[in-house]
Amino acid sequence: MKIIVPATSANVGPGFDSVGIAVTRYLTIEVLEPADAWFIEHDLGAGIPTDEKNLLLSTALSISTDMQPHRIKMTSQVPLARGLGSSSSVIVAGIELANQLAKLQLSDAEKLRIATEIEGHPDNVAPAIFGNMVIASYIGEDVQYVTADFPSCDLVAF
Repeated sequence: MKIIVPATSANVGPGFDSVGIAVTRYLTIEVLEPADAWFIEHDLGAGIPTDEKNLLLSTALSISTDMQPHRIKMTSQVPLARGLGSSSSVIVAGIELANQLAKLQLSDAEKLRIATEIEGHPDNVAPAIFGNMVIASYIGEDVQYVTADFPSCDLVAF
């Protein structure tokens, strides 16, 4: 199984913590063979955990603890801590990992609610789930969102 999640850019225009866009950089998670313990193979650096302490697995296991551990390969084009939603991409991938392995059948709206609870605001997680441009915010306990096409363009992150 392969899970592919786009990078995002948030706070577009005046939309602080609410407007974000998906960009063409991707986090790819490959679920490989079952194992006795979870293990993530990645090339993201020595400081990134390869076990349940990894944000991918801590997210997935916070949703469902009853999953067969697997070996996972994580490949990322999303630079860490550079404003392109690297943690949001991993959170969304972790939700989808739990959704698939635990057969939860979560709707996109449920995925957004869970991701927003974890991340604290929907600006990066919403476009990671829906693509394009998403305007989202909390209304009471619910996360409301509107998706819109975003024109093809070049993006410079600085």
